[in-house]
Amino acid sequence: MRSRILTALASLILLGATVRAQETFDDAVKRATADYGERLQKAADELNGARKRIDDEKAPLLKDMRDAEDRIVALQSEIDRLEAGQEGYADQHRKEMTDLDAVRKNTTYISTLAHDGLTAFEESLAPGEGQFLTDRIQDLGQRLDDTSGPNGHASMDIAEFLLERTRRELGGYSAAGSALIDGNNQVFKGTFAFVGPETFFLPEQGGGPGTVRPRAGSLYPVSYLMASWKPDEASAFFQGRPGTIAADASGGKALRLKETTGSVLDHINKGGLVAYAIIAVGALSLLMIVQKIGDLAHLAVDTPQAVHAFLLNVSEGAGAKADQAVKSLKAPVRELFVVGLRYAGSPKELLEEHLQSVLLRQRLHFERRLSLLAVIATASPLMGLLGTVVGMVKTFALITVFGTGNAGKLASGISEVLVATELGLVVAIPTLIAHGFLAHRIQRNLSMLERYALEFVTATDTAKAAGKPVAA
Repeated sequence: MRSRILTALASLILLGATVRAQETFDDAVKRATADYGERLQKAADELNGARKRIDDEKAPLLKDMRDAEDRIVALQSEIDRLEAGQEGYADQHRKEMTDLDAVRKNTTYISTLAHDGLTAFEESLAPGEGQFLTDRIQDLGQRLDDTSGPNGHASMDIAEFLLERTRRELGGYSAAGSALIDGNNQVFKGTFAFVGPETFFLPEQGGGPGTVRPRAGSLYPVSYLMASWKPDEASAFFQGRPGTIAADASGGKALRLKETTGSVLDHINKGGLVAYAIIAVGALSLLMIVQKIGDLAHLAVDTPQAVHAFLLNVSEGAGAKADQAVKSLKAPVRELFVVGLRYAGSPKELLEEHLQSVLLRQRLHFERRLSLLAVIATASPLMGLLGTVVGMVKTFALITVFGTGNAGKLASGISEVLVATELGLVVAIPTLIAHGFLAHRIQRNLSMLERYALEFVTATDTAKAAGKPVAA
């Protein structure tokens, strides 16, 4: 608009300059003023029209802008509301996750309790109960271990199962089953009666009632006959009528001890090959002890009084009486004095050599195999220790592979390897005592023979000094 006014003014100036020469200044000014007014009016009208158009165009824009601002305010309010809701949802999510974690922990704890309870129940089954409860226990255990779905139902089922079994066992109950009879490897069908810690069995065909104990490695327990339980009382008891029962005060320990004891041959078998070697050495030792007892009986020595009577005849030169007296003496002494009388007239040194020869021969005869008894007495415990060490090596090898889950079986294995040591001591102690006794008695009798030999030499010297004959 301003450019148009300037253009009009410039035109008026040019027009005024052109007509200046023809018109007067006043006329020109008037004409220019009139023209300027017209143009100014026209420009003002155009300006007003432009302003009106602007106002007309601006009004919708302002309305749209106000609408947009209103929408922005509304959207901001919605955003604030949504943000507040999101924070609430986040808090709710965190709370629900916390609750879910607590539920999971409780579920895991309940599952652990259910598993431990089921395991404890399975381990505490009475003899014979496994025949009709094992399948149910295994099914519950498999459902509890199944991780593909929730195991809360399995835990509840286990709790109900244990509760039901506890209620049933409180009053005792009976069930059909099968068992082995002690001393018989056949399986007999019959009825089990479960009363507290005791279990009884009554076979259907033949046999009397008995108390039941489990057998390791077998599904069927063993029934031990109770001869003192009267048949009519037992029948009433198994039929649910009032009756009397006999309870084992040891809780089955006496029967288990009887089973583990076994026969002597079973006990020796536990020691292995070393045990048989020890038994063989013990048998050899027993034979030698018997032989040495026989030798000791042949080594009987006369009393000093009987020998002195013979020596008195020798010292007095009564050869005939001495020959007669020597026949009444015992064999070892008689053999010594017979040789002495044979060489009584010889020089003293020669006589002593002959008597010493008899003594050495008797010593070698009666002391033979005594040293072997001493060796057996010393070696038997070592052999037993060898068997124990070998058994312990095997036991610890099994522990390395299978662990120590069952302390009872581990103690049983260790007790078996000690059998060799036990047998070694059983052989060694009597052998050592027998060796000491035999060695003492033989040495004592041989010492008595040496004494008699010395006294015989003295008696011959006395006869020679008196000039008397020393032989018949």
